[in-house]
Amino acid sequence: MRKIIEKFVAYPIYANLLSVFVVLAGVFSFQSMKKSFFPEVESRMITVSVFYPGASPVEMEEGVTSRIEEAVRGLIGIKELSSTSSENSTRVSIETTGEYPIDEVLIEVKNAVDAISSLPSAAERPIVAKQRSRASALFLDVTADKGAEIDLMTLKQYAQRIEEDFYNSGVMSLITLSGFPPLEISVEVREEQLLRYNITFDQIIRAIQSNNQDVSGGEIKTVDEELLIRLRSRSTDPVKIGNIILLGSADGGYIRIRDVAEVKKKFADTTNKSWVNGQQSVSIQIDKLPEEDLEEITDFARAYMAEFNAEDNGVHLSESRAFLDMIDSRLKLLTDNGLLGLILVIITLSLFLNLRLSLWVSFGILFSFLAMFIYAFLSGISINMMSIFGMILVIGILVDDGIVIAENIYLHFERGKSPSRAAIDGTMEVLPAVITSVTTTILAFMPLLFLVGTRMEMMFEMALVVIASLAF
Repeated sequence: MRKIIEKFVAYPIYANLLSVFVVLAGVFSFQSMKKSFFPEVESRMITVSVFYPGASPVEMEEGVTSRIEEAVRGLIGIKELSSTSSENSTRVSIETTGEYPIDEVLIEVKNAVDAISSLPSAAERPIVAKQRSRASALFLDVTADKGAEIDLMTLKQYAQRIEEDFYNSGVMSLITLSGFPPLEISVEVREEQLLRYNITFDQIIRAIQSNNQDVSGGEIKTVDEELLIRLRSRSTDPVKIGNIILLGSADGGYIRIRDVAEVKKKFADTTNKSWVNGQQSVSIQIDKLPEEDLEEITDFARAYMAEFNAEDNGVHLSESRAFLDMIDSRLKLLTDNGLLGLILVIITLSLFLNLRLSLWVSFGILFSFLAMFIYAFLSGISINMMSIFGMILVIGILVDDGIVIAENIYLHFERGKSPSRAAIDGTMEVLPAVITSVTTTILAFMPLLFLVGTRMEMMFEMALVVIASLAF
């Protein structure tokens, strides 16, 4: 170590070149690092979903959920099972141990579920999928302007248009709309018309089931061509459903669905609604994938929001929560603390030691952070709440070590040594103590690198940032 220090002191060009490289590469790395609210942790969850129309929660539990759990319980790589049985559907969540690739466990789970032969015949085919790692990015609300009367259906159409524009941007790929009940086709039968035409509910149900469907009629092959026969009459248009014929009348006419019932598309009678400042709204939630950038998503959404509000009258697109602002707030805290620390170091060392020495101490702190940014960028670490917290923690340690080394160098200089000799002897005298102090802190954070579990793994990047800053 002494020879390395002597070499840098004897040939300052090497130190200057290294400093220039670290500054340029560090600034580039910091600007290129992606932003996310929390560290991107690989998902370990696999879900099995089964839909069984008309089944009660008890039927789902006994006929579907329990059988899926029995089929996958003994598979290797599974840590925990949890399930939810509700009306018409069931969902089994499987947390893997992480010891095996999740794609291999997914194949094992899918094979086990497909091998179940005792599921109800009316149940739909099980859907087995792995959950992708995702993080919240932005929440938007679509509301009517004050004084404008716009119904929920129109707000939903605006939200769907915004959703389509966001997907087409190529910047984001996870968008969720909420704040409205599910749509349904309502056939509201009038009792007096049933009595008038002597029609039952079963006749109406059978008429809709038999006429509103897609039917394959096979194919016709000739020498020159092949014709596929298919009846495509399935529709969600209330007008087409209303035109379905129920039966013929005595005068040669037809009695249609619209003659005995009112067919319309409307929201289901549920309480799934939301309001913003007293105005009914449709919420747009934007999530990000690990390969997407939080800052890019937010900037695009805000530019789109300004353009949308300028062009559309009667509807307003507003931002309710932006996770980028929280990260920028934490970055501001880091920057303010860093600048304040550097200023205090410069003032204190200038009063008691030397101005030039205090500037080099301040640069040493900055040098450590820039070198850490290079390592973080190459390692795929993002700027998030945990990594920024690690940077805030390490500032004080770097300042202390810089002051200790600078003060000892100045002490040797006051004893009459040349600046070069004072730099070498002063650094080597306190180097064992500084290395011991830094090593102790690194060892204290090392266990965080080996924590197991999705939540605990979020501490990994914070520990890595602290260790890298101290090492450089």
